[in-house]
Amino acid sequence: MQKYEYICVLILGLGERTTRILNEYGQEGWELTSVVWAWHYFKRPIRLTGV
Repeated sequence: MQKYEYICVLILGLGERTTRILNEYGQEGWELTSVVWAWHYFKRPIRLTGV
């Protein structure tokens, strides 16, 4: 069964700044799942080692 880790990030700003920050999280494997006001919720699979 796939397991995930989660992170909640406050991102203030619009346009290019927000796009840059979202792309940085995407490059680290985070998937944006929800946005509530300026709070951005991400998840990514936990990579199990030794399986």
